[in-house]
Amino acid sequence: MAKIQLKDVYKAYDGKEVLKNINITINEGELVALLGSSGSGKTTILHGISGIINFDLGNILINDQIINEVPIQKRNSVMVDQSLLLFPHMSVESNIAFGLKMRKKDKRYIRRKVDELIELVELKGHEQKFPNELSGGQKQRVAIARALAVEPNVLLLDEPFSKLDINLRKNMQVFVKNLQRKLNMTTILVTHDKEEALSMADRVALLIEGQIMQYDKPNKIYERPATKQVSDFFGKRNYISGTIKDGSFITKLGVFKTTFKDCDNITFVLRPEEINISNKSDFSINGIVESKVYLGDKIVYTINALNQELYCSTYGSKNFDLKSEVFINLDFKNAHFFK
Repeated sequence: MAKIQLKDVYKAYDGKEVLKNINITINEGELVALLGSSGSGKTTILHGISGIINFDLGNILINDQIINEVPIQKRNSVMVDQSLLLFPHMSVESNIAFGLKMRKKDKRYIRRKVDELIELVELKGHEQKFPNELSGGQKQRVAIARALAVEPNVLLLDEPFSKLDINLRKNMQVFVKNLQRKLNMTTILVTHDKEEALSMADRVALLIEGQIMQYDKPNKIYERPATKQVSDFFGKRNYISGTIKDGSFITKLGVFKTTFKDCDNITFVLRPEEINISNKSDFSINGIVESKVYLGDKIVYTINALNQELYCSTYGSKNFDLKSEVFINLDFKNAHFFK
């Protein structure tokens, strides 16, 4: 196991800043997701930790020891990315054993270790198969087993599931998370998939343009975003602005009771699933359905209410027609806010 710290890390390529003042601590046995869009700096962080590149400024620490000058082969970290890079002419067990043979381990040790890993990644009966005889998920497990064979302190996963179809991707996410918990291995996952990050990680670091905008538990980063940028990253949000005076929140959509203290300028954030919608006039705000997107388990609506667009989502069974009149209830009791 390893504790990883990045302190004041900076990286630029040809004068373009890629990472700006990165500070992050990843605890022993923790799975942390580096989440962000393409070009946000996620993979650069991973490459710096592994030793593939050097950062221009700042320090990398593993178990409180600076490793900036430690060569890649001595950092005891391994990376698995979407390419997998399995040797096509080698069997499953030969692929897994490769790193151990390069380290000149004893044959009996290699045999025992390979057998343990075959069992661990549930590939019993596939030992003699070649990569072209395996499914995408099986190849993924071989790559992970090969990485684990050398007993790394840190497992680095760079978009490892991006080439898999959606069902297989979800299965592998569960498999890898369970495996990581079982081994209690410090793991860093790079992904642009919001759902993947939220479902797998103990904590999520959201990167935007080379900066960590928020580093928090999945539920906190989703429900309590630190900035509007973070909030917007997770999809459409409703921003209701106004003033609070004498227990009333005064907005363009109406006046609402609140327990918040007086404030001249405040913006509440409501997620689409937090807005109640009905075709009965038992709610105070009426609006027109401008658009709807059917997503199977839910429907996302855009409602025009007093010339303000509101985004609402309902279960698929609760269906409203386009251009129909609907009624909305806004509840600010537990809403997140920006001042």
